[in-house]
Amino acid sequence: MRKKIKSLLHKLGFHTEPPEPKAAFDLVCGMEISISSAKHTLVYNNEVYYFCSESCYNHFNNDPGKYAGDGKI
Repeated sequence: MRKKIKSLLHKLGFHTEPPEPKAAFDLVCGMEISISSAKHTLVYNNEVYYFCSESCYNHFNNDPGKYAGDGKI
């Protein structure tokens, strides 16, 4: 029954899943990055980070705790 209700709601335009984000922010420089065209990404603590350039990627990769806010300094 739940599957039928979920399907009907989806057909009517009520989506139960949140939409995927289209943009992210580079934590090093603050620039907004289009996720679909990001060339520099890194997975840290099971989260994907996006970067505007190789330079920002390298800064983050050298000291991820500084930028990701995990308390490691």
